[in-house]
Amino acid sequence: MSNWLATAANMAVGFFLAPFIVHRLGNIAYGVWILAMSSVGYLGLLDLGMRSSVLRFVSKGRTQNDHGAASDAVSAALWLRGQIGVAVLLISAGLAAVFPYVFHIPPELARDARIAVMLIGFKMSLYMTVGVFGGVLSGLNRYDLLTAQTLTELAIRATGVVVVLRSGHGIIAIAICECAASIAGNLLLLAMTRRVYPELRVRLLAKPDMQVLRQLWSYSVYAFLVSVAVQLVYQTDNLVVGAFVSTAAVTFYSIGNSLCRYTDQVVGAMTLTFVPAASTFEASGDTAKLLGLYRHGTRAMMAVSLPILVTLMTRGRTFIGLWMGPQFMHVSGTVLMILAAAQFFSLTNLTGGAIAFGVEKHRMLAQWSIVEGVTNLTLSILLAMRFGIFGVAIGTMIPSLFIHLYVWPFVFTKRLNLGGPRAVWAVWGPMFMAAIPFTLASYAVNRFYPPRNLLAFLAQTFALLPVFFLPVAIVFRDYLQEQMMPHVRARFPALIK
Repeated sequence: MSNWLATAANMAVGFFLAPFIVHRLGNIAYGVWILAMSSVGYLGLLDLGMRSSVLRFVSKGRTQNDHGAASDAVSAALWLRGQIGVAVLLISAGLAAVFPYVFHIPPELARDARIAVMLIGFKMSLYMTVGVFGGVLSGLNRYDLLTAQTLTELAIRATGVVVVLRSGHGIIAIAICECAASIAGNLLLLAMTRRVYPELRVRLLAKPDMQVLRQLWSYSVYAFLVSVAVQLVYQTDNLVVGAFVSTAAVTFYSIGNSLCRYTDQVVGAMTLTFVPAASTFEASGDTAKLLGLYRHGTRAMMAVSLPILVTLMTRGRTFIGLWMGPQFMHVSGTVLMILAAAQFFSLTNLTGGAIAFGVEKHRMLAQWSIVEGVTNLTLSILLAMRFGIFGVAIGTMIPSLFIHLYVWPFVFTKRLNLGGPRAVWAVWGPMFMAAIPFTLASYAVNRFYPPRNLLAFLAQTFALLPVFFLPVAIVFRDYLQEQMMPHVRARFPALIK
């Protein structure tokens, strides 16, 4: 539940701040800000997958009551990431120097862009060091505390952005707000980790044992490759648009892309607990629970993602027109439809990906993720030259559909012993069938009863949800009766006898 709270808060702040920032800064300055964030975001790759390693080893060490091993892993990761943090600052300085020339930033914004890149680089450096302890809390399943940290950072950042933009400041002031929020959040993270895991003994200055580093790297190298692929798929698009189309076009692309990223956040929040759960099941040799985690986790994620994606596909243009303004409706709405089409299948495989990390079989996932990322980048550049920002979106969609419609069912699930393509479609098929009535109803409402404002749009969407969940309940009625009714009877014995 705490994961959902953090995700909902992030989405709400992003939803309400986006039009405010765009209209205060203008399309070009907002495009510069998105490019600065996306460019520095690539430095997150220098994490080298260490946060995932910390999560894995802390979860395993706590389960086996081996706090020494967990302490060794955290100390080694912190020692390494502290040096990486320094490297991030140096690279940010170099990136700031060339940034205006790479993306053809207007001369009047060049100085602001450079300073913003440096400040965002400082924020990234903090994440590289103190962010290790976020992996500790994840490994302990203390997502309630991670949510508290997220909400603290979010409140500081959102309040600061509103104040500085209302005062007439620009992207430098926004970057300062980002840094202030990050400093406060990381201090809170340190305090919470020390309180909930007093057995953890972190050695800050001593060089770690090379054997510990090798163990961390043997796990994290593939997590690192997955991170590279994620950056190629999700962060590169804005950079390609900025380099091969225009700075102003970044604003139009990022609006459509942001709604897909919000969907990722909603569904991804569900998978945070899957990695330590899979690790626990694997450590205890409980294969049945692993299979159950895959089946039920995938269905749960589809139950959340499909109504959102269907709404984005059938009514996304209308939503963007009401949210950001009619000038963004066609271009940003088309980008949204293309990217949402790819998400229909990519989100269904998140549970399997989490299981792969939990049982340390993520090597193949990393390899295919790199294939998807490189193909995405290549196609996006080639198609951007011919079709503009629509080509960038299509370049993202094509490799995603191949990976998630072919490679996952026929390759990944066999290696993970999850049953192969028949088992996959046995999970997917009923959920997709249940979504058909909702798809038709959403299209009809948008065509014949177009909403006049966002409130009416949201009211229509919520009113349509039973059209999706009723077929889902019918399809899985046996499972619901078997799994859910005992809990209902126990909670309400007077009502259900």
